[in-house]
Amino acid sequence: MKAFRFELESLLVFRKNIEKQKQADVALISSKYNKEQMGKENCLSKINDSIQKVDSIENKDDMIENFMFVNDYISSLGGQIRLHEDNMQVINVELKKKQKILAKASADLKAVEMLKDKKLAEYKKEVIKEEQKIFDEWKNGNNIYTNIKG
Repeated sequence: MKAFRFELESLLVFRKNIEKQKQADVALISSKYNKEQMGKENCLSKINDSIQKVDSIENKDDMIENFMFVNDYISSLGGQIRLHEDNMQVINVELKKKQKILAKASADLKAVEMLKDKKLAEYKKEVIKEEQKIFDEWKNGNNIYTNIKG
């Protein structure tokens, strides 16, 4: 019996390559989103640190002087946070589009893989049928030999 050969193997390889590329696209966009999120979290952390520094000052005059400086700093960080959030929204829209494209590529690949699995199952069934036929012929051949002998 000849070896299993899937007629659409080149299509399967093509679909796998497309899926890998779409996964890479999603990963790239995700890393951009994560970078913006980390920037936002960094700004929030700086705000908390600044508030704690002002709260730890015991001298009222020093506290007021530092508070004014920290207030400007916190306002600046707030602007950076809004910028990160805006960027995250834009990136999130792009990410959702890329994820849909990846889902389609994965579904296309799955369809070809399922077809290959079906063809392989048919091939295995045929191999078993051929082996059974050979076994039956061998068994019948031995019975003939036994009948001639006996």
